Amino acid sequence: MPELPQRLQMLVDMLIPGQSTADIGADHALLALYLVEKGMVPGVIIGELGDGPYQHARKAAVQSAVGRFKIEVRQGDGLQVLHNGEVSNVILAGMGGDTITDILQYDKQKSCSYQHYVFQPMSKAEALRQLLADWGWPILEERLIREKGHYYTAFSSRPGNSPYPLDILQKYLGLDTLQADNATIKDYLRYKLHRYQHVKQSLYRAGDQPQLQQKIQLYDQLQQRLEAMIDDM
Repeated sequence: MPELPQRLQMLVDMLIPGQSTADIGADHALLALYLVEKGMVPGVIIGELGDGPYQHARKAAVQSAVGRFKIEVRQGDGLQVLHNGEVSNVILAGMGGDTITDILQYDKQKSCSYQHYVFQPMSKAEALRQLLADWGWPILEERLIREKGHYYTAFSSRPGNSPYPLDILQKYLGLDTLQADNATIKDYLRYKLHRYQHVKQSLYRAGDQPQLQQKIQLYDQLQQRLEAMIDDM
């Protein structure tokens, strides 16, 4: 079994080992195959919505001597492919934070029935962090890597019932629990600062509607906080 890309290995490192696992949106079953072929978990349920990804995942599973017995591929939307409490680990990766938020909110009782989550939002992570804070789900750890010129963050959580406030940098960058070497974090902050500056300039050019002004104020605040943080590093 070839080694996983770093962006997937970081998910493996945050799972509870030896526990049943679901991978919702499974990226050609690479992660599921790795987990069962390495004996890290007893089995994986893959959930895929579209016909194409569903068939690709099924084919990959049956072609593996181990996967054909320890991977079950189900077609459906989000956590609807699972029964309440059916697995301990749930992986939601490779989709936007707003999509992950929708999946969790569709059936909160079901979402709360799983012990441990690992998230890797590819965009709008702030929407997911805000939902977790509102629901009182703690962020247990958050990791950052750079691979092939792209930054990837992933974080783990578990159901809870003590809502907590989020600072603007906690919401947008997750800095309190972020694990990476200092050079990577500093480069990431510079990257985010440039992105926020670019977005702000685009908003200035778009007009002066009230909702745009609110967004400009948000990015102003993010820019100021990031500049101060980078200067202190």
